[in-house]
Amino acid sequence: MSRTALPEPLAEGYSRFVNQRAPAEQALYQQLGQGQSPHTLVLSCADSRVDPATIFGAAPGELFVLRNVANLVPAFDRYSDDGHEGSEVGGQGPLTATAAGLEFAVGHLRVSRILIMGHARCGGVAAALHQCHHPEIAEDKGSGRYFIDRWVGQMTDDGREVLADHPGADADTLQQQLEFRNVRQSVARLRSYPFIASAEAEGRLSLHGGWFSIADAALWWMQDDGSFSAVEA
Repeated sequence: MSRTALPEPLAEGYSRFVNQRAPAEQALYQQLGQGQSPHTLVLSCADSRVDPATIFGAAPGELFVLRNVANLVPAFDRYSDDGHEGSEVGGQGPLTATAAGLEFAVGHLRVSRILIMGHARCGGVAAALHQCHHPEIAEDKGSGRYFIDRWVGQMTDDGREVLADHPGADADTLQQQLEFRNVRQSVARLRSYPFIASAEAEGRLSLHGGWFSIADAALWWMQDDGSFSAVEA
C-alpha cells in the first residue's frame, strides 16, 4: 500500500463517520465549526482503552481532553519563567504541553471543572513501580525506556510511599494503590497553578479525580477524603 493512501482501519472508520454520524449530527458540526465551549477538561491517560468521550457518552464539543502517559500533572514549580522546567529533576526536559492545555482550558475556554482520570492496569504506573524497584536508569536514549522513565519518574516518591505503606502486598494491590495515589497527587498539583487556584477560589472551577476499571467498565470517583467509591450507573 502506498504511504500516501489512508490506512484501511482509518479509512473504514472515516467512512462510517461520514455516512452515519456526520449526517445525523450535521447541525451540531456546523455549530462547532464556529467555536467550542466544552464544560469539562478531562486529563486522562493516553492508553487506547480509556477514551473519556466514550466513557461519559459525550458528544463532540463537550469535553476538552488532554492525554499523556499515566495522566500526570507536573507541579507548577517544575517550570521556569520561560515556560520550561526550572530544575532538571531526573533529567527530564520541558513539560509544557500539559501546562499549556490546562492554561488554555481554564483561562480561555473557561471550563467549569477538571477531572483527572486514572485507570486500571496503567502501563505508566507499572513503569514507575518498576523504577522504584530498580532505581538505576539507563542513560541510553535508544533503550526504549529513556523518555518513559523520565516522565513517570514524577511518581517515584509516591511509588516509594505506596511500597512503604503496603509491605508484602501483591503486585496488583501495589499497582492499584499507586494508580489511586497518582490521581490524588495530580489533583493536588493542579492547585499549584495560580490560574487554577484563582478560578477554584472564585467558585467557577471544581477539581475532581476518577479511576476507570477497564475489564468491567466501572467508574470510581474520588471522595473529599481521597478515597475512591464505585459510581452507580
